[in-house]
Amino acid sequence: MEVLGSAVFVLLVGASFAIFSRLGRRIYLLRSGTVKVEQFGGLDAFFVLSIVLYIGMNGWRSANSASARLLDSLDPGQLTFGILMYWSLVIGPILFSMIARDISVPQAFGLNRLNLVKILTWGLGLLIAALPLIAATSVLVSALMKVSPENDTQEIVKIFEHLSDPIKRIPLIFLAVVVAPLAEEFVFRGYIYGVLKKYFGPIASLVFTSTLFAVIHLHIPSLLPLFVLACVLTLSYELSGSLLVPMTMHALFNAITLVGVALGLK
Repeated sequence: MEVLGSAVFVLLVGASFAIFSRLGRRIYLLRSGTVKVEQFGGLDAFFVLSIVLYIGMNGWRSANSASARLLDSLDPGQLTFGILMYWSLVIGPILFSMIARDISVPQAFGLNRLNLVKILTWGLGLLIAALPLIAATSVLVSALMKVSPENDTQEIVKIFEHLSDPIKRIPLIFLAVVVAPLAEEFVFRGYIYGVLKKYFGPIASLVFTSTLFAVIHLHIPSLLPLFVLACVLTLSYELSGSLLVPMTMHALFNAITLVGVALGLK
């Protein structure tokens, strides 16, 4: 049975790789991507530089904080408020600037491009197709680094697992399933990717934004899986033309992760 399970897993990984390789060739080599970048300008390039520096400085500060002390004295409500303020400082100036320049936010990010059924169908279908590839990179990294996925997880997952009170877990679920997908997809896929695509081309933008997305999570064993996830989310954005599709995929991915932790299946 173990051999059969491994064979099925390999076949699923191969199919996942083939699907997204084909999508990548179609979008980047045949230039069939649907993400529009004409609305971005020099001010947006300045904002992107500022955002990257801001995220980098906060990431450096977080990397040097004492995680053990955080786990012992964590207030989920304060953590939620702090993260909301953090993303407000990043997203607020972007939205204000776009509105001041008469740029339609829904049109700029394809928020009105697809109906709800298509968004959910695209999001769920593409995520299911991507999960074997993401899982394979996680297994590969764990084997190469000789770490256990069960014991070496991201900080937010450790915090979620550490909290025994289900009520205290609710703010973290809200952060993972609502705040992170909306904020991170808007900033990374919608804004940074779009601006860099205009000035440096789609492939360079894909690599940079995916690398930045992986690095800001501050967990070395997750770097490659998160990079692959970010590439998949970007491909889904280019394919669908709506930022709501990668937002949906991101939300579902985080929800699956938390369910796995809650059930002891991570």
